[in-house]
Amino acid sequence: MKPLAIAHRGYHQKYFENTKEAFIAASKMDFYGIETDIHLTKDLKWITHHNDDIISGGKNYFIKDLTYEQIMSMHLDNEQNHENATVCPFEDYLKICKESGKRPIIEIKNSPKWKHLKKLVRFVDEYMGLDNVTFIAFYPWPLGKLRLSFGKKVHLQHLIEKHTELFGYARKFKMDLDVKDEVLTEEILNKFHKKGLKVNCWTVDDENMLRKLEAMGVDYITSNVFDQNA
Repeated sequence: MKPLAIAHRGYHQKYFENTKEAFIAASKMDFYGIETDIHLTKDLKWITHHNDDIISGGKNYFIKDLTYEQIMSMHLDNEQNHENATVCPFEDYLKICKESGKRPIIEIKNSPKWKHLKKLVRFVDEYMGLDNVTFIAFYPWPLGKLRLSFGKKVHLQHLIEKHTELFGYARKFKMDLDVKDEVLTEEILNKFHKKGLKVNCWTVDDENMLRKLEAMGVDYITSNVFDQNA
């Protein structure tokens, strides 16, 4: 069986990553889910953007220092020549996923206060149900807190790039693994599968790597290039 394909920050071959246009493009393709990154603004509103800062007009601005209104008025510098590219509100991203039947894969960036994260998860639950959403993060603590507070109903993936000692943490809290493709081995895959846990690999843009991971039996791939038709 082919791994389920996840669009990395939307489909951004033509549009800037994590923008509404990139999410809409991914929603029209054969993806299982659409991944994004989320940050809190100065006035505590969630937006989708990868980095801690926004580059607009050649200048860098930290998201935490800007209000939602300020951010939404900015045009994002980008290499795709995406005219009038702007930050996408988190609610708009969720709406696109829900209406297109794509699973939101939400990366929690930095280390938000627990009260803000808990409020976010409750909002997501009310909007589309936690069974239909995946939360991912490099930081162990928010995922562990989510598991302890929301139980089995919240689907979690622990992002790991190279610190393989954290695999035990993922298994302890019954979280799926979201691992850099070159780090994964059959031994690691089998350990998670034996625990009834699944494995996603990122970011899979090379066809030889894709075929290797397919043969190994990974459950998901996150890609800038490949959808289910690859």
